[in-house]
Amino acid sequence: MISFNESSAHLEWNGDRIKDLRLRMGWSQSDLARRLHVNSLEIGQWEMDLEFPQDCITEELDLLLKLAQWSAEQISCESLAEIVFDESEATQVDSQSLQNKYLDF
Repeated sequence: MISFNESSAHLEWNGDRIKDLRLRMGWSQSDLARRLHVNSLEIGQWEMDLEFPQDCITEELDLLLKLAQWSAEQISCESLAEIVFDESEATQVDSQSLQNKYLDF
């Protein structure tokens, strides 16, 4: 699974990483193309490493990856919060403390 390190400017996007992100989001090549405002044939060429996206597109891919990671973290925290509520008499759970205690993102 790919992950984004905020200390780096952006990932080196190759075909496998683009395809992994697309599949992680549950999108077809056409879906990703619409979101990036490119032709779906370009997505296929990128995924086969026949061509590579321009810098402005890699910035968009970086943002999509951050969104995917954020969404996964939110889903995990919501599930953990439900477990904590069920196991304790807590009336409130802080999502940051859940992440620090239970998640390794």
